[in-house]
Amino acid sequence: MSSQLLTMLELRLSVPQLPSLSSVAHEEITLQGTGRIKSTLHPEASAIVFDSDLQRAANDELPFYADIDRAQAIMLERVGLIDRDLARRVLAELDKLQAEAFQSVAGCRAPRGTYLAYEDHLRSTIGREASNLHLGRSRNDINATLVKLKLRAPYQELAQELLKLLQALCSLARDHLETIFPLHTHRQPALPSTFAHHLTAFAGALARDLDALLALHPLLNLSCLGAGAGGGTTLPILPELTARLLGFAMPPLNSIDSVASRDLNLRLLAGCAILGSNLSRIAETLLLWIGEAGLASLPDELVGSSSAMPHKRNPFLLEHVQGKAGAINGCFVATITGMHSTPFTNCVAVGTEATRHIWPGIDYSIGAVRLIRLCFSGLNVVEDAAYAMVETSFVNAMETATRLALSSDLDFRSAHNEVGELVTTAIECGAPTLLAIVKDGRMLNSEISPVPEVIARNARAGGGPAPDAVATALDELEKSMERAAALLRDLGAGLSRAREELRSAIASLDESTLKGSTGAQR
Repeated sequence: MSSQLLTMLELRLSVPQLPSLSSVAHEEITLQGTGRIKSTLHPEASAIVFDSDLQRAANDELPFYADIDRAQAIMLERVGLIDRDLARRVLAELDKLQAEAFQSVAGCRAPRGTYLAYEDHLRSTIGREASNLHLGRSRNDINATLVKLKLRAPYQELAQELLKLLQALCSLARDHLETIFPLHTHRQPALPSTFAHHLTAFAGALARDLDALLALHPLLNLSCLGAGAGGGTTLPILPELTARLLGFAMPPLNSIDSVASRDLNLRLLAGCAILGSNLSRIAETLLLWIGEAGLASLPDELVGSSSAMPHKRNPFLLEHVQGKAGAINGCFVATITGMHSTPFTNCVAVGTEATRHIWPGIDYSIGAVRLIRLCFSGLNVVEDAAYAMVETSFVNAMETATRLALSSDLDFRSAHNEVGELVTTAIECGAPTLLAIVKDGRMLNSEISPVPEVIARNARAGGGPAPDAVATALDELEKSMERAAALLRDLGAGLSRAREELRSAIASLDESTLKGSTGAQR
């Protein structure tokens, strides 16, 4: 017999075999103290730090505790730390709880928090030995693991929503490669551009936001289960097995880091805050276009009316985008402030108080992305107004100064001043373009002062608005989107494989139990 197996058997023998308490009432098994502490937490304090409404936990936390316990039961049985019968009873009770949406636990008292109320329920229905599920682990690594499990769905939802927004922007840009549109600086028409040029710029920034979110997946995919309270364990557990059954790529690498660190939350909220900043700026740009400029409009289903002013059509959804973006910043600041100057170990200020802000932060991010996608899906470009603004706002002045410097003995600064004077003269005379101005007995020609449309169609260098240059940029963006979509598909497939492996492990355990009982009857 191998030394490892002997060690495992010795550990099995050292674990006290507690009698089943299936007939004991739940109130009797819920301890008033913990051995070291002789009473439950003061009720006023408990009401502040623990959620007394386990109905919320039934939706938000208990399903994840059950998944963790399924993986833990499979692993502990496999290494011989619990027997097969206990593992089977645990798995059966977890299935029962799942089927009833954890209502049996939701109705319990929780004087020491959600997890211990859940464990008390298992002990009352299965027996005291159900607490042997806690061998080789702690609430510290359980809670760190739960956060990562709980983050998976909103993380993937945010990435998918951002990908949909990018697809909408690129599709709309393809439709408007030739649509002339003014580029503003300091909220004034400044240069000739195209609508597609703007949309591609938005997409470029948002694509980097998506890349930043997806770069966090390796950290999200690192299991914390097995780190225990922070010191690992001397028990022969298999953290790599529980990691695989829960869909993680790797087991804990350092037990302190696993329970102390919540930098995943910070990095995710930081990414959301930068995303929110970009969304707020895009929203403000749309508000500029839709407002007095009259360059774009939204359909009735994407605007609001006024309760007092009958003529109003308010693009209020874009203001919601800006407000949600600001709220994301608040979540990030609250999280990083809560973690600041705390000891680098398991810490309630970090794991509970600071972590609570991650959930609204992601919700705000998803909502902001979805709202602005809807606005782009219904956005109508007022092409006549855009063309008129480009034609009458002297946005060809910089190109005129450049060409004047190249075609005369003027240096650029002198040409710049010359064209500036021409613009002033044109405005004073009410002339719509520079070509209508006569100075020193001569007029500018279209070679020196081309119309804005010509400039927009030929400005290729430096990522300019020329349609072929924008199309090239869109090609690159769409390639990056395909890579992101493939990664998200791989993530989903990996989680599906883990669920299947867990189901298979449970089925294998049930089959072994059935064969064992049949053999005993024979």
